[in-house]
Amino acid sequence: MSADRYSLPAHLRVLEVDENQVKAIFANMLLAVWLKRTTLAAYQRIAPIVVELARTHPEGIGVLQVVERGATPPDHETKREFFRVLTLIEGHVKHYSVVHEASGFSAAFFRAVMLGAYTYARPTFAHKVFDSLTDAATWHVKQQELIRPTSMTPAALADAMQALRNDVRRVATESGEL
Repeated sequence: MSADRYSLPAHLRVLEVDENQVKAIFANMLLAVWLKRTTLAAYQRIAPIVVELARTHPEGIGVLQVVERGATPPDHETKREFFRVLTLIEGHVKHYSVVHEASGFSAAFFRAVMLGAYTYARPTFAHKVFDSLTDAATWHVKQQELIRPTSMTPAALADAMQALRNDVRRVATESGEL
């Protein structure tokens, strides 16, 4: 299912969208939103996208993912794929984050699991877990500046992510999944 392009920022190129997730390219960044389930098949497509994006941006790229409140944890195979992807994208990615805008025990648990995964995988690129899209966008733009001068602003990056969040919710609603 494709997104309504008129509702998305002009510089945002949607790669795929379904009732669970959406992935897009914004400048030299891969953006992903996980609405309900992080499926193995969808997550397996991240590394090839990163490698292809890095071919056109050899100075390095960024990855920003949002895991929505209420999303179910990935199954065991998908968790293993997460570690494999962190290894495969090494050397291509300069900054990587996951945002989970929730509070309480489940949110703290999510962030602790992500930090544990980073500790285990030991990526050499800058990586963080955020509880705020605004904070993540600000951090990514600062990281972008370390790669090369950029006209990207935190507001533009956050707006692009919000457009993707709206798009995946629209698709999920239309498919009867929300």
